[in-house]
Amino acid sequence: MINRRFACGLIGKRFPINNQKQSQLFYSVTSASGSKINSYFELFPKNFPNQGPPGDSFLINDKTLRREFRGLQSENHPDVLIGSSLLNNNSTTTATNDNEDFSSIINKAYTILRNPYNRIAHFIKVYHPQKLDITQDEVSKQLISDFNSSSPQSSQDYKDMLMTVLDAHESLEMATNEQDLQDLTLENNERINQSEEILDNLIQSEWPIHDWNPILMESIKLKYWVNIQNGIKDWEPGKPVHLTH
Repeated sequence: MINRRFACGLIGKRFPINNQKQSQLFYSVTSASGSKINSYFELFPKNFPNQGPPGDSFLINDKTLRREFRGLQSENHPDVLIGSSLLNNNSTTTATNDNEDFSSIINKAYTILRNPYNRIAHFIKVYHPQKLDITQDEVSKQLISDFNSSSPQSSQDYKDMLMTVLDAHESLEMATNEQDLQDLTLENNERINQSEEILDNLIQSEWPIHDWNPILMESIKLKYWVNIQNGIKDWEPGKPVHLTH
C-alpha cells in the first residue's frame, strides 16, 4: 500500500505541462454522431454504462472490452461506412475523413483502456485539477522525486520497488526459455492485479478526490509492473533486456 505520509509532499505542487500534448487532449473529440466525448470510457458504454470511473469500476473484463471494441470497429470502419454512403448516394470527402478519424479514435481508446497504466493515466488526465499527464517523463520524475524526499520510509519503499524491478531484469537476462519466466509472470501479474484493486478502491472510497497523492504514486508503481510485463512479452533468447525504470 502507498505510504500516506507522502500525502503532504505534493499538495500545491505544480507540474510542467507540454503545451503541444495539452492541445491534443481527448476532450476535443466528437463521436460519429457529433456528440462531445469527455473521455475514452464513453466510447464503450457496454463496459462503462456510467461513463467510466467513479460511476463504474476501474477494473475491466478483457474479453467483454475486446468484444465491444470489435463491434464498434465493424460499425465504424471506414470501408463499411464508405460502402454505406455509396449505397445511399451520399458519399463526400469530408464524411469519409470523419469516419476514418473516428475509427482511429476507437482504436486508440481501446489501446489505452485495455492497458491498466494507460487507463489510470487517462483517468487522472480527465479528473485531476491540473489535468496531469503522468505519461510525460518530466511529470513522473517529479512525482518520484517528491515521493523519495517526503520521508525516510517513502525513500525505502521506492528502493524496494526498484529492487523488484532489478530482480525481474536479472530473471529475464538469465532465462533460457519461456518456462523459466513462469514464476516471474505469475508474481508480476499478481502485482498488477493488486495495484488495479488498490486504485479502484481509492477512486471509489475517496470520491470526490481531494488528495490525489495515493492514486498518483500507486499509478507510478503500476507503471513499473506493466514495464516488467512488457519485458516478459518481448523476451527472446539472446535478445538484450531493456526495462524502463
